[in-house]
Amino acid sequence: MTAAAVRWSCDRCHVSAGRMDGRRAILPLSWTQTDERVFCLACSRALAGEASIDSAPADTSREDLARIRRSALIEFEIRRAPEAPNQTIARACRTSPAAVAAIRGKSPAPAPGGPSHGRLAGG
Repeated sequence: MTAAAVRWSCDRCHVSAGRMDGRRAILPLSWTQTDERVFCLACSRALAGEASIDSAPADTSREDLARIRRSALIEFEIRRAPEAPNQTIARACRTSPAAVAAIRGKSPAPAPGGPSHGRLAGG
């Protein structure tokens, strides 16, 4: 079970989240906790992208680095919310549904107007 705190603070950007009434709350669903560090969703995404770039060879072109980072962000979002439609993940990653479908290894997303998802599940 996730611990509760009065305020959660991201260890990277220092944004905080908590209940308006000051009562203890569990870690927000979209946040991640590793060891003793806590990250908001934006920082978790950024860290996934940075890790992918850090692991690329030193002579990788800027265009290839951009592709590597985009793929890492899409993979992060798919792991975080595998049930989310390609279009939702594409918006979160600022890319196309076709790029998400390529990473998932399936055909492009259905046309808009399908079932909408509320808050994405945490991971």
